[in-house]
Amino acid sequence: MSLMELTDIRHVFRRGGKEVHAVNGVSLTVEPGETVAVIGESGSGKSTLGRIALGLITPSEGRVSFDGRVLSSLRRPEMRALRSKLQVVFQEPYESLNPRIKVGDIVAEPLIVHAGGLNRKQRRDKVVAMLERVGLTAEHAERLPRNLSGGQQQRIGIARAIITEPRLVVLDEPTSSLDVSVRARVLDLLRDLQREKGISYVFISHDLATVGLISDRVAVMYLGQVVEQGRTADVLGNPKHPYTKALMSATLSTVVGEIREHVPLRGEIPNPSQAPTTCVLSGRCPIEIADCSKGVVLPRAVAPLHEVACLRAERSDELIPAEGV
Repeated sequence: MSLMELTDIRHVFRRGGKEVHAVNGVSLTVEPGETVAVIGESGSGKSTLGRIALGLITPSEGRVSFDGRVLSSLRRPEMRALRSKLQVVFQEPYESLNPRIKVGDIVAEPLIVHAGGLNRKQRRDKVVAMLERVGLTAEHAERLPRNLSGGQQQRIGIARAIITEPRLVVLDEPTSSLDVSVRARVLDLLRDLQREKGISYVFISHDLATVGLISDRVAVMYLGQVVEQGRTADVLGNPKHPYTKALMSATLSTVVGEIREHVPLRGEIPNPSQAPTTCVLSGRCPIEIADCSKGVVLPRAVAPLHEVACLRAERSDELIPAEGV
């Protein structure tokens, strides 16, 4: 049984009098001890999907199951008890930390909420142990967040998230605000903690290089839909959807001497309230044919564990404009 299952998730809200399909028919699983990355540009719906996975947003349709339990069926006390096993690390570390509270109290807060049986000394000991595990010291517990570097602040966010020993952590762009060297150290820390504690991660990002380093599987989102998903090596090493190929071509290669052919998409990302009701890439795709605009394009397997929502996935290596387009 998967640790988490998101089944046909749809989330619609109104903006400016129009319906916006922030997430539109997404199904995703997370296995124990693995990292599933959700990638896409701003507005793709990936952060909304992460909040739905945490139970912070109730989807308009679909089902979220964690460890065999459907979140929407849980009563408030049951959901509160489950919170300690579902945690989050946010994008901007400083903005997620209360600037008026000392670091030690910030890290201890989840213990107060979810581990009420601990006395003050026991909480303090656990906080110090956790600070040391993420590369800080007991002395940092007495500081305010503003007195720490960005990398140290994010380590505080990680310590706060894992001190309750969660089974799944949603990481929402956790390294995007960090410089390259600090980012590498934070990723190393996350991998080490995963090996030690068996934590599962949902890693939300727009950075393909980072995703390639940390994830086991990847789901690529565009306009609220997953257009391609599979093992990281397959999706990033042999992408089949034109949108994934375009993302890859826009990313600088880390391989010396490798030159990536530019994959052009026409026009701009449409307003989410005006997204196509057929293939989501309709009107922008370089290999579009008439059939692409005749209905919704559902994901289908192109290889073991590799699904693509594209009618021409097997011919996407051509990536030349189709006749008449």
